[in-house]
Order: sequence, then structure tokens, then C-alpha cells
Amino acid sequence: MQNILEIKDLNVGFTISSQLYQVVYDINLSLKKGEVLGIVGESGCGKSVTSMSIINLLPPNGKIISGEILYNGKNLLSCDKKEIQSIRGNKIALIPQDPLTSLNPLYTIGNQIIEVIQLHQKKNKKEAEEIAVEMLEKVQIPDAASRLKDYPHQFSGGMRQRVLIAMALCCNPDILIADEPTTALDVTVQAQIMKLIKDILKKENKSMILITHDLGVIAELADQVAVLYSGKVAEQAQVKDLFNNPMHPYTKGLLNSIPTTKTEKLEPIEGQPPDIFDDIQGCNFNPRCKFVMDKCKTIDPPIKDINGHAVKCHLY
Repeated sequence: MQNILEIKDLNVGFTISSQLYQVVYDINLSLKKGEVLGIVGESGCGKSVTSMSIINLLPPNGKIISGEILYNGKNLLSCDKKEIQSIRGNKIALIPQDPLTSLNPLYTIGNQIIEVIQLHQKKNKKEAEEIAVEMLEKVQIPDAASRLKDYPHQFSGGMRQRVLIAMALCCNPDILIADEPTTALDVTVQAQIMKLIKDILKKENKSMILITHDLGVIAELADQVAVLYSGKVAEQAQVKDLFNNPMHPYTKGLLNSIPTTKTEKLEPIEGQPPDIFDDIQGCNFNPRCKFVMDKCKTIDPPIKDINGHAVKCHLY
């Protein structure tokens, strides 16, 4: 099956006090039609920076240093501002992580959804309103027509997240980017939102990039998963392979950190991830790794493909 999206050798940095600091290094990822790619890792590992680079939503001091992002063969990094605006929200849509800050408290839900529809599609207000109602019904918001008149504060957290999913779907995009879509929700609402997303993806054969630090969400929704550490892909595999046979010491550490009913003692990963000002030689995980060898401190390991399971580690 052909890739709908390919990220090739992506390098991204941020300018701080007139100096450019690199935060994402040589990211290579691909996404097929109808597939969910999970990107997982600790805070600050480059998950959101990678996803925001796709739709050109980096902050003002962010810069894509090099690389390609191909959507149906077209390099998005070579698009002008008008072209990328026609793709963002229309062909590639974002589901943000915090519904309270992502919705404007001064406008009704209806106004905000209708604005998105009219921005990207040639619809009059009545047609856009009909689509808005249809989208709210699709995400299972009861009494959708009357709720268009309500403001964000009149919705619960879970319902606000459903509104954001409806807004992302209203232009029938090919790809959804979900940035921590359940992080602000309690466990029972999380399960409802995950089921909703899963059902929509399956029914409409959409592709999704799922950014999260929650391996439970990855196990539930993803087909393949990339584990990022300090701006680099540490490991990438089909989701079952990754959970059944984690290869990178960092991935093993993440999985050992998850509490289960059988867990007697949690095994945290010692130390802290490096920040952008640290100059670490060799493998960027070596200061925290149980299996560190001399060459880990001087040579950055290449990505190795082992039967379709990619790992960046000198152990292999």
C-alpha cells in the first residue's frame, strides 16, 4: 500500500538568544492510508515538534533545518503560505490536546465549527450549519442542533474534546494529527474518546498520527509506533512487535514503568532526559542506560532494521 505521508530526514531547531539549537534529528517516518502511527516518548522528546512541522505550525523561533515531508508525493516544505493553509485543516487536520484552551470562550461552538467549514469549503452559512450539526451527531453529542448555540464553558471536558474531533472531521481530511487527545480527561472519559476515534477511523478509513506519552493509548489505537528519545527515533515497529519484543533499553524502560495489576515494584528510568543545551557525545541515551558500553559514549549508533523492527542501539 502506498504511503499517504512520508517524513524524510527531518531536522528541526529553535533559535534562542540568536543561537540555533537543534531539537529533532533525522526523523524518518511513514503513514499509509487507514493506518494509525503512534509517536511516543517523554515530554520534550520532539513528538509535537515533529507533528507541528507537518502543518507548518512551529512557533516563530522554530525552524525546519532540512528534510522533506511528502503528502501524496507533494513536498509540504516547499509549499507557499497559501498552499499550506489550503491543506492545513482541510486535508490534514489537528485534534489539539487541551479543549479548554483550543476553543474560543467568546464564540459559540456553532460559530467556531461553521467558520472552519466556510474557510475551507465553498458553503453558505446554512449549508455549513447543516454540516456542523452532522459532525456533532457523528461524535455523539446529543441534541446537536440546539448545542450549536452553546459556548465552550457549557460543555464538559469530554464533550469539548468531541467538539474538537468534530471540527477536525468537518472538512473530511485524509489525515488526522491527534496531539495527546485524552491527556486532560479522566479515565472513563478517555476510554469513551478512544473508542469514538477508533470507530471513526475504521468506518471512514482515515489515517492518523497519534502523539502521546501514554503507552496504553498506543496499544489501543496504533498500528505502528515510533519511540522518540531526545529528538531521535530510538525504535520503530508494528505495535504488537514493540510490546511483545521491545529492543531499545529506553523502550524497555518505558514499558517497565507502567503499573499493572501484576506489578510488584515499578522500575523507573534513572536520571533525566537531556535538554537542548546539553552536548552529549555518542548515543543520547547513554547517561541513563543500564547496558552502556564504551563505544556508546563516543559513537552515535545507526538505525538497524531487524526483520522490519528498527532500533538505534549498539546492542544489535
